Amino acid sequence: MVERAEEISVLTQALTDAECGEGGVVLVNSGPGVGRTALLNAFLRQAAESGARVCAATGASAETGIEFGVVTQLFPSDGPLTAGLRLARATGGRDGALPEADRHWEELCREFRRGPVVLAVDDVQFADTASLRFLLYLVRRLRTAPVLIVLTEPTGSDTLPPACQAELLRHPRCRRLGLRPLSPDGVTRMIAPHVPESEAPRLAAEFHAVSGGNPLLLGGLLADHRAARRHGPHGVADRPADGAAFAHAALAWAYRGDPVLFDVACGFAVLGRKAGPALVACLVDRGADAVARVMTALDSAGLLDGTAFRSDHVGRALLERVDVKTRGDLHQRAARLLHGDGARPADVAHHLLAAPVDTPWALHTLLAAAEQAVRDGRQEFGLDCLRLAGRYAATGEDRAALLTARVRIGWEIDPRLIGPWLDELGTAVKEGHLGGADAAGAVRHLAWQDRFEEAADCLTVLAGRTGGDTEAHPELHVVRQWLRHTCPTLNAAVAVTGTPPAPGTAPRPRRLSPASYAVDMLGRTLSDGPVDHAVATAEEILRGCRFEETAVDVLEAALLVLAYGERPDRALHHCDALLARAGDRPTGTAAAILSAVRAEISLRQGAVQDAERYAHQALAAISRPGWGVAVGSPLAALVRAATVSGPTDVAGACLNQDVPEGMFRTRHGLLYLYARGHYHLAVDRPAAALEDFLICGGLAREWGMDVPTFLPWRTSAAQAQLALGNGSQARTLAREQLARPGGGSPRCRGVSLRVLAATSDLTRRSALLHESVSLLESCGDHVELLHSLAAHSQVLHELGAPAKARMAARHARTVTEDCGADGLFRRLFKEDVRDDADEPTGLADDPPGPASLTAAERRVTALAALGHSNREISRKLFITKSTVEQHLTRVYRKLGVRNRADLGDLLAGVNLTAQNQQMSRTSLAAAG
Repeated sequence: MVERAEEISVLTQALTDAECGEGGVVLVNSGPGVGRTALLNAFLRQAAESGARVCAATGASAETGIEFGVVTQLFPSDGPLTAGLRLARATGGRDGALPEADRHWEELCREFRRGPVVLAVDDVQFADTASLRFLLYLVRRLRTAPVLIVLTEPTGSDTLPPACQAELLRHPRCRRLGLRPLSPDGVTRMIAPHVPESEAPRLAAEFHAVSGGNPLLLGGLLADHRAARRHGPHGVADRPADGAAFAHAALAWAYRGDPVLFDVACGFAVLGRKAGPALVACLVDRGADAVARVMTALDSAGLLDGTAFRSDHVGRALLERVDVKTRGDLHQRAARLLHGDGARPADVAHHLLAAPVDTPWALHTLLAAAEQAVRDGRQEFGLDCLRLAGRYAATGEDRAALLTARVRIGWEIDPRLIGPWLDELGTAVKEGHLGGADAAGAVRHLAWQDRFEEAADCLTVLAGRTGGDTEAHPELHVVRQWLRHTCPTLNAAVAVTGTPPAPGTAPRPRRLSPASYAVDMLGRTLSDGPVDHAVATAEEILRGCRFEETAVDVLEAALLVLAYGERPDRALHHCDALLARAGDRPTGTAAAILSAVRAEISLRQGAVQDAERYAHQALAAISRPGWGVAVGSPLAALVRAATVSGPTDVAGACLNQDVPEGMFRTRHGLLYLYARGHYHLAVDRPAAALEDFLICGGLAREWGMDVPTFLPWRTSAAQAQLALGNGSQARTLAREQLARPGGGSPRCRGVSLRVLAATSDLTRRSALLHESVSLLESCGDHVELLHSLAAHSQVLHELGAPAKARMAARHARTVTEDCGADGLFRRLFKEDVRDDADEPTGLADDPPGPASLTAAERRVTALAALGHSNREISRKLFITKSTVEQHLTRVYRKLGVRNRADLGDLLAGVNLTAQNQQMSRTSLAAAG
């Protein structure tokens, strides 16, 4: 009896007063399931133990017609107080009825005086009329009798008649006790003896949130939890309201013989969060006052949160026990009521799915509900609405509306879902059943799924209908612009026909939209390079767009304008803000495309770990078939990131996956070829890399996308040419890139200068590489910066500046830690750069043998070969003895020798180059 001490105290005091000859009445009321019966039973046990005589009865709805049914339970014919039954029958509950009534009353009083008596009636509201009259007869005579009458009744609709309550409450020693649900602390105390101490606080919070402190429901929750623990650590314990005991408890309070309570409770269960007194009254055909009384009872029991059940599980348990026909009728009536009240389509659709209604508005309600559900992330519910909507599509217009909704919603969830409808979609466009944005979207869907011929046919049909006037038909203009920068071959294959406007005719106005602006700006950026106006427009679009309300192609185009316009920092800001709205585990086409864009932005900043993570996120957001020809973008980002960050076998595995053939006719295919070329470079296949880069460049030129800020294929091809020993071709490509629109941007210029340095003489390399490093630091591309730092470090070694070379190498290590390009660092440097090392160990592509030695290593080697000790070498070269030892260790490894004697023999038999001989002489001269 948790949190019932005060009530027990009141009852105990009332019994004490009765023992002193001051009879009284206690009326206990509560909402369903709060525990008035449990309180009464506990008190009666206590009273019996104290020596009081207890006479108890229970009212029941099935026995309300049995005369003196309750009195018979209180005063059985074989009991010591049988005079009470005779008195009741003699008086009929009325004063002065029969002459023998006084004799029976005196007989009953003698029995009362033998010790205190407790007369208890549970659920007194179900007592028969005769029994109620007799109870009131006794109440009127309790002033001097040692009798305590305890009655319980529910709060709400089915209570004692007002006249009975009034007479009871007029009694000077009548007390009313109202029981309330348990507090959170009370719930903790209730369950503490039955659960591990460490789990009690968490479970108490969960149980209170579901039950509202209702003891009956709490008992069900606790029973389910304990049953689950017996079967293992998981199960119902993690879902506190899914067990059988809880469902039974939910039923127990509703089936109390009160039809009003049950009907109204079912009404609340059906309507859920949309429940309200007026709506429930209409649904269950009960009066508003009756509904209000039931709401009071449910609220006092802790079952309501506002005007709805605190837990949906309570309503579900009730409805599962209602027969199918009644439940279906309730849902159908709820659907009509909500639709008539202008409720949200999703709220109406919930009831249509439970019990379909043949009404003219059902189709459009289901379609609207499906679209809203997908935007809210309730994909399964949206698909269920679409399936049911097919039942209502009777006319051609209805079927066209259903088709477009299926395609639009399927696309938002996963483009793979619209595959079964693509044939029907193309036919609908050609036959004129679809127009405007729906028809234009069909072209895009067909192209996305590598069905270019069908997309071209649809585009031709649409162009013919509009007479080629895309300015007057914005949907066609947007899709053609999208094709221009996504599937340029398809766009070029469909000629724009029509009659040109007559000379002097004013141009027709075109409705502007974010989609129109975004695709126009992306097309301009891909053809002309970074343009300030395009970047500003993209920022304006992104500031005014919302993730849930804007088509993802608009967001993608605006973000790519910023990325290709050399503003990856702003693209990163807006993309992260958009993805934040998608949640921690984003799914769906919009989240997939935005994640792929985020991966590409990360690559442009040299953040390879982020690029890899977002590329994986993009590929997981929708199915692989759903990506269609666009799969090239996330795969390209993943391949490039994996190539830089670690072992190249991960990138190779990505490239071994099947991709649509049509992908290579799209912008996504260019990114894929570019990434594959860099993979070939990393695994020492420069010829294959050069082929990929040249094909990529040829297509970019053909499609009007030859801008270095989008795809710097020339400098990548130049790197392949350098690996093949073709320095002059590499230099030509680098100079061409510098001359292209956007080639002078910091990132593009920094890479071009590094290539030019590799083809220049030693005296010019340092200056070129110094500028390259500065430019790449300013734009924040860590990967390209790492390449330039490695090249600069090597040049500084060759120029005899080991301290500066060491600083560049250490800077490279810091950059590597920032961007996670460990694999690239290991390829550029033979081993990690340590803070206590005199200089880096050299580059990975240095030739073996004496020629692979750095300047510092050559100086140490020359002195060691002449027989000088490590201490002598350190003193002559002004370096530490430890540094000498480290140099010699690396020299031994590079030259394949084991000691100084082998070193002297090797160098004596090697025909050193003039540079090595001069270096030896210089070292000897420096040694004195």
